[in-house]
Amino acid sequence: MAELQWIIEVRCINTLLAELKVGEKGEYVIISIPNNNFYPSELERLIKAFEIAEKINNENRLTYKLPDIVGEFGDLDNYVEIIEKRDLARIGILSNGEIVNIDVPEQTFSPSEAHDLMIELKKVQQTMKKIRSN
Repeated sequence: MAELQWIIEVRCINTLLAELKVGEKGEYVIISIPNNNFYPSELERLIKAFEIAEKINNENRLTYKLPDIVGEFGDLDNYVEIIEKRDLARIGILSNGEIVNIDVPEQTFSPSEAHDLMIELKKVQQTMKKIRSN
């Protein structure tokens, strides 16, 4: 049986700018932002979508307890490669601060990676404000 998902869409008029899918068990978020340019108001909507996705994900994790995999399989060090950080998004700001380009091909994010991307988008938003105010 397929797992249920919450789907959060960010739209401008009838154009889909971004889509976030939150898993029922709070284990992942699938994010798709296909090389779009965002104006400040659209970036604000995207950040709100991330905040909503994070809230749903946190609530889902509280209601669903994940099994203890390490207890089941013992020492995983022989089988698992530890990756510190993945490069998941490309973000570029127009020199006048009026547009930001965000490219996230549809992929699965861990909850912490989705949170980190939201924090990065908030930093971009602040940088855009500083550039425009100069």
